[in-house]
Amino acid sequence: MSAKRTTAESGDYLSFGDRNFALSTIRVWDEHNQKVLKGDIIRTTDKNTAITKNGIIKVNQTSCEDFSDSTDQLKHRARHINYWKSELERAIRDMDAEINVTEALRQQLKNAVDTLKIPEYITEECLDMRKLRMQSDLIYDEPQEDLFTECALIENVKKLHRELLREIEYQLERNIASKNWLERDWSDKYLAFKYETDNVELETKSMHVKDSAGATRLSEGQSNVSSWEQHTINALNDFKTAIDKSKALRAKVDAVLINTSRDLRSQDIKVNKTLSERIARTEEVKTDLENQLKLTLQKIVETENILETLHEEMLKVSQRIQVAQTRLNTKNCRPNVENCREGSLIALIEEVRDLNDSMSLLQKRSLETEKLRAELIHERSILENEIIVKKKTLFLDNQRCLFLRSHYQSAEKMCGF
Repeated sequence: MSAKRTTAESGDYLSFGDRNFALSTIRVWDEHNQKVLKGDIIRTTDKNTAITKNGIIKVNQTSCEDFSDSTDQLKHRARHINYWKSELERAIRDMDAEINVTEALRQQLKNAVDTLKIPEYITEECLDMRKLRMQSDLIYDEPQEDLFTECALIENVKKLHRELLREIEYQLERNIASKNWLERDWSDKYLAFKYETDNVELETKSMHVKDSAGATRLSEGQSNVSSWEQHTINALNDFKTAIDKSKALRAKVDAVLINTSRDLRSQDIKVNKTLSERIARTEEVKTDLENQLKLTLQKIVETENILETLHEEMLKVSQRIQVAQTRLNTKNCRPNVENCREGSLIALIEEVRDLNDSMSLLQKRSLETEKLRAELIHERSILENEIIVKKKTLFLDNQRCLFLRSHYQSAEKMCGF
């Protein structure tokens, strides 16, 4: 049971004029003290402190988790970038090696093209020299046919080499373009890897940490992971296509160089063989001609000796005719009946007739022999001319063509080595 309140407590105080004006009551005073002593601000502060501490713990936990997660993501991204960067480095090394090998092959092919000028010169020179053959030896023989075949073969090889050289130069440009693409992508990934590595190592106390307004804004034209990765895959696919074509082309060029050099050497051997056979045949004919010339000279000498003998015999017959005619003229000088047709007269007449027949025979044989001697002399000139022709042919084929062809390039040099 509460005590009875006083007038002061209840506020029913007497008025003593202005002296009690603006005075409050004890109840109000007690309420005021109670209100002050309640300490709402303290409780609020304690509550706020507790909430703040919890918030700080949560913020620290969340920020640490976010930082750890973002760092892990950055590390993962760095590893991802480094993987493709390593793939690009390997591809660049392979392409650089392929470019060097292809360039060496291009130089080898150029050497083969330059070396081919020597067989071409030798073949053309042989054909030009064989045009200098004389008269009957200026023929289309087996060496001539083989030389024409060799000339056509060299022309085809030259055409093939030029086409391959254009293909190699185009492939080199293709390889260099692919390498440039790889190097640009590698350079971008090198910088990206550097930036990501720097981000991984970046901490709150790092010197380069600063406010960056608008850093959270996504830039226009940014790639996504798929398009970013596909860009590198496209570069590597282009590299694979280029290097496969380059290797196939190198194999083709190697095969062509080996086959063409083998064909040229085979044709060279064939030309030398037919040329040697032709030289041997020409030597044989020249020997036969020289033997025939010796025999002809002997026959000319024999014919001239026979002519000399015929002239001597004709002189003897002529003298005998004169003797017989003189005898007959002397008999015709006999007087009267002494001029008689007796046996000696008839014998002298028959002797003159026989001697005239002998003279005619000797004259005929002399004409025939003179004609034969002229034919033998003509034959000698033909044989001598043919021997000169054969000697000229032998000189051209043996001492010029074969000697020149001894400088024919080896198969190794014609391959460009």
